Amino acid sequence: MATVVVKLSAALVYPSGSTDLEAHGSTVGEVVDDLCAGRPALAGRILGAEGRQLVGIFLNGRSVRQLGGLQTAVADGDEIRMTPPIAGG
Repeated sequence: MATVVVKLSAALVYPSGSTDLEAHGSTVGEVVDDLCAGRPALAGRILGAEGRQLVGIFLNGRSVRQLGGLQTAVADGDEIRMTPPIAGG
């Protein structure tokens, strides 16, 4: 099980109280589950009620949607960044 640094954007900070957190897991999904354990408000903002990814999740600068999704393997020292979608015109 890897130890991963998770960096949250300012829009996600309120429920967790910190922008830089540490979580553990073998995949991005396991890291997200560990991060959200005991933080239901944060869990609802990252993965909706149906478990669908609501924010951009980036592993070492690459979108996990372009990798293996939440099943993407992680290693010790990896960095995951989470940002809500941004729209504009």
